[in-house]
Amino acid sequence: MSGDPDIPPFFEVRDLRQTLDGQEVLRGVSLDVPTGKTTVILGGSGAGKSVLLRHLNGLMKPLAGTVKALGTDLGPLSEKALRPIRRRIGVLFQDGALFDSMDVGANVAFPLREQGERDPAVIAARVDEVLSLVGLRHQERKMPDALSGGMRKRVSLARALAARPDCLLYDEPTAGLDPILSENITRLIARLQSGFHLTSVMVTHHLGSMRFVADQVVFLKDGVVRYAGDPGGLDRSDDPDIREFLSADAMGRE
Repeated sequence: MSGDPDIPPFFEVRDLRQTLDGQEVLRGVSLDVPTGKTTVILGGSGAGKSVLLRHLNGLMKPLAGTVKALGTDLGPLSEKALRPIRRRIGVLFQDGALFDSMDVGANVAFPLREQGERDPAVIAARVDEVLSLVGLRHQERKMPDALSGGMRKRVSLARALAARPDCLLYDEPTAGLDPILSENITRLIARLQSGFHLTSVMVTHHLGSMRFVADQVVFLKDGVVRYAGDPGGLDRSDDPDIREFLSADAMGRE
């Protein structure tokens, strides 16, 4: 799936290779992430999904190949040069990555202060706005250890939205949640994408989430792209590893 041919991809990945602890994790990954659409990166444990995601905002540097965001090659950029691009890319980490010493309001305000905003009224208004978006208005004074798993995810999502990014990266957003909370988070992600026309990239092994939000699906197996296209095409694939993955998920839901 290439998206609108008149709109350049948000991310362009070409022949990306990476190793961890001497093991080849990404083995020549190439893909485009269409602007304003939701791309789901699917695959089992160890497929390289999260490693790929960490390259999209420069948290990891390619061993070989290129990763471009908004037409800019991220590989050669210093941390300082990456900042303007990272401001346009919000991240929801798998564990939420909240600061336990800060209350909800301070956690959500953190990216605003990092970008130099100092006006308390502006910060308070933005915190209230994004907490309202995720259904947590008036929860600013709660501490992270008083939050349920689902609330922590929503606070993390509010923090990712605070700086008004053009893109959101989600690393296993439903991990560790029960089915009802997983569905709630998935529906929230879908509403945010449609409401703000964000470019979204979601890493997951959860097919239910994929089917609800995906415009494009990328299936990774052993660090290689085995499928990239619309969700319907994944179901029609005769690739034995994809069929096995789909069958295992179906059995897990019975």
